[in-house]
Amino acid sequence: MELLIPILLVLVGLGLIAVEVYVVPGLGAVGIGGGVAIVAGIVYAFVVAGMTGGILTTLGSVGAGAGLFYFLWQTGAWDRFVLAADLRRDTDADAREHDTRSRYLGRDAIAVTPLRPGGIVEIDGERVEVQTEGEFIAAGSTVRVVAMDRRRFFVRLADALPEHGTGE
Repeated sequence: MELLIPILLVLVGLGLIAVEVYVVPGLGAVGIGGGVAIVAGIVYAFVVAGMTGGILTTLGSVGAGAGLFYFLWQTGAWDRFVLAADLRRDTDADAREHDTRSRYLGRDAIAVTPLRPGGIVEIDGERVEVQTEGEFIAAGSTVRVVAMDRRRFFVRLADALPEHGTGE
């Protein structure tokens, strides 16, 4: 009879944790209250029933907690705590994208829109969003793709660039 109160406290604590997982999202007052109830039940068992009762209550709490964890795992409730999306980058896809994008480097293009400093150019019939290095370029001008980063291509006026192989 002296272990009935600690056992009830532990069961109430486990029940509160289960309510926290299923009903109340996040780690809030209900889950913390459940943890406090479990600890209070174990401490009460040590005080009232001595070392043996306290150890038995602790082992029972660990076993019941493991059972609750297994139940949550099997029902899929534990999936709420685990991020399912893979956040790693695909290096092969990145390399393919870089190779595809780098084919524009050094190519001449026609400005479809005014580049102020961003706009659209056409390279071999394909429209590409670009950015100048700060200057404005009128629509219809010939530009050359001089650099790229992860998201953008950078262009300059083609007639302002030295020709390749002239030694300038």
